[in-house]
Amino acid sequence: MIHNINTNSVGHLMGQASLSAADPVATRPANDADAALHISFDDLIGKAKDSTEAQATAVEEARQLLLSGQLISPENIASAARNILTSGI
Repeated sequence: MIHNINTNSVGHLMGQASLSAADPVATRPANDADAALHISFDDLIGKAKDSTEAQATAVEEARQLLLSGQLISPENIASAARNILTSGI
């Protein structure tokens, strides 16, 4: 961001004589956009899409296991209870 500061504009603040430019428009940087605007959110959006698909798959697998009765055992019930106590619901 500091490299975007036009030294001709702030020289008088630092006690330096500002240089006179014949064409002040030509001395401006071509891109005045803030550096924060150059962020790409493509990776973040891609990760969100992937996690949604993974969550949907996990929910479907859990649904199938529940319907098949494979999850109902004393060991699984005790494990679920411990997880709820330590991590919450």
